[in-house]
Amino acid sequence: MIQEIAKKLHHNQVKVNEWFNQKSTTTPPSFYCSVDIRDSGFKFAPVDCNLYPAGFNNVCATDLNAAPNLLKIQMKAVEKELKLEKVNKVLIISEEHTSNKFYLENLYFLKQIFLDAGFDTKVGWYELNENIELSTASGKTIEALPINIRGGVLAAGNFVPDLILLNNDFSSGYPKKLDPVTQPILPTHQLGWHSRQKIDHFTHYNQLVNEFSQMIDIDPWYFNIKTEIVRSVNFTENKGVDEVATKVSAMIEQLKEDYKKHGIDQEPFIFIKSNTGTYGMGIMVVRSAEELMQMNRRAKNKMSKGKNRAVIDSVIIQEGIPTVTKVEDYAAEPVIYLFGSELMGGFLRSNVQKNSEENLNAKGMTFKRLCMSDLRNLNESDDQEQIPTLEIVYGTIARLSALANGLELHQK
Repeated sequence: MIQEIAKKLHHNQVKVNEWFNQKSTTTPPSFYCSVDIRDSGFKFAPVDCNLYPAGFNNVCATDLNAAPNLLKIQMKAVEKELKLEKVNKVLIISEEHTSNKFYLENLYFLKQIFLDAGFDTKVGWYELNENIELSTASGKTIEALPINIRGGVLAAGNFVPDLILLNNDFSSGYPKKLDPVTQPILPTHQLGWHSRQKIDHFTHYNQLVNEFSQMIDIDPWYFNIKTEIVRSVNFTENKGVDEVATKVSAMIEQLKEDYKKHGIDQEPFIFIKSNTGTYGMGIMVVRSAEELMQMNRRAKNKMSKGKNRAVIDSVIIQEGIPTVTKVEDYAAEPVIYLFGSELMGGFLRSNVQKNSEENLNAKGMTFKRLCMSDLRNLNESDDQEQIPTLEIVYGTIARLSALANGLELHQK
């Protein structure tokens, strides 16, 4: 199936590129993002899109070497969109994970991409009183500077940036002191997990899939992902759980009909996810409403708090997509990084403790570098035409997801 879809996309390449360019012009994607993709062999869709990606340390060296050129292209687009003079100085505002050496490794490589692209770049810490030098997981060092805001100008010591790049999703709260800052902040701090909702992203994504699929005459089912919202939920108090169970039951029945129609001999399942937040927290898998209603206290507690102990008060009910991707016999999923709508790099996330139907972004996960050149390994179709199947299909999904986050930003 994936080869047939890739062939369709390949033969419509001019039309597809024109469509993406037009959409990227009217509602530009965020400055950068990462997209988690599930490939079941019969369905291909994103299951998460992070506006503040924090895994640049997992991107392969080949793609890191190519990234500065892509970054320069993206920066020119930003300068044009925001009517800026040439950007020379960039300040990265990071998470406050001073003890997470792998996150610091991510910062090191992110900063290095900007330096290699010719931008004077420093790292600013949101809550910091003095300069500190931090050691990454591999023993590299990175200097973090305290930020200050005076008269609407944000600076880190004497460093006054032309542009501020956020690598902080502000899950724990809205940073109001950034509101008066006059320099551009990308992606906007107003779309951190204190306000962003997953239902918005997947609603936009599915709408884009319908339009895109009609354009190239393909069944949108292969790319879409059923997603519904339940608000006012509290699992520890059993508030809203009946509504969640009702929607789980209805979606299971819909999926059974879809599977029968498309000749899929499998039992469907559902992901229940916090409507906000990341780091794989606030997620559970169920196969029936009864399973949900019988969940124990430990499971309820896991669904009550997300990242930084943020309270979970709304959830999405989402079609479960198993993964056929494996790394050394363990379930895996591709994660694609983009600058704007251009593919930048990625990696494979696998998990030695999870199966193909579970959330892999959890304890036990490991990472394997996945270069864009790996995705370009040619696959022969029936007529011997050589097509880079994975790059075309995964890349299309990632770009559609990036466009969806552009629509999210446009609404703010």
